[in-house]
Amino acid sequence: MTFGSFIEPDHSVVDVPDLAERLECPIRGGYRAMDHAQHLLGRNRLFDAIWERSCAVPLHYEDQCSAEYYFDLVKTLRDFNGEFDHLVEVGAFMGGSSSIFAGCMERLDFTLDLVDIHPGRLRFSYERVRRLYPEAAARVRLFHGDLAHYVRAVMMVEPKRATIVHHDGSHEFKQVVKDMASLYYVRDQLFAVIAQDTHLRGSIESTLFVDMALYAVFGTDLKFAPIGAVYGAGDPLCDPNRYEGNYFIPGRHEGIVIPMSCNEFRYPHPLQSIDEFLPAVLDRAA
Repeated sequence: MTFGSFIEPDHSVVDVPDLAERLECPIRGGYRAMDHAQHLLGRNRLFDAIWERSCAVPLHYEDQCSAEYYFDLVKTLRDFNGEFDHLVEVGAFMGGSSSIFAGCMERLDFTLDLVDIHPGRLRFSYERVRRLYPEAAARVRLFHGDLAHYVRAVMMVEPKRATIVHHDGSHEFKQVVKDMASLYYVRDQLFAVIAQDTHLRGSIESTLFVDMALYAVFGTDLKFAPIGAVYGAGDPLCDPNRYEGNYFIPGRHEGIVIPMSCNEFRYPHPLQSIDEFLPAVLDRAA
């Protein structure tokens, strides 16, 4: 069992055309953010270069972030250039954000670790990065697990680095609280947190409340900068979809950037151990 440790890329898929099928990463909607990014071109040369590369390398995948969100990720990392040297992406999915970060690595100096509970998604994301930016792939590692296990096994052990955590993993309230609370134990390394789908809601069973989980950990006076797309009340995306019944809150941004220099942890209690945030995820992944 590899859960809670780094895994290697699958080098047997280098020339595989249907990568998603081989790595068991089903494609449902087929939405590709960069197919809808033309209106953003000409405003940021780094984003333009990433868009051009993404269009030049054919690959069958889908994204769950908007083009506006990816544009704002590029702008955010460029603005933070020189203030961080490591980025942790929690929730790889099919490498949408991973490929954006890899494109930024060509101009900005940082390393990238991908964290996910699904080995196939980690390997798909890595291969997408490798095909787009082979030189950046050498600085990408794959961690099979959740954020709390990554914190304990990597960040609490390896030399300290100024780190940005990009969270687009589980959106369930309790799991987001676990993920964010685990960062308390490495708060001296944490430069910023970027959270996606802060506008997302769904069924009562799914408890999709990323924004509320952030308030639970960092307090209701949370200071942040909004990023990504905003949808109006008449947009179909603000109605429950046909998959899980998920929808977006009208007028709410897709994500937020939380600079840690002006925020603090309100949870967990200093006497709590990071081990309290681990067992349930281990049981689920077993």
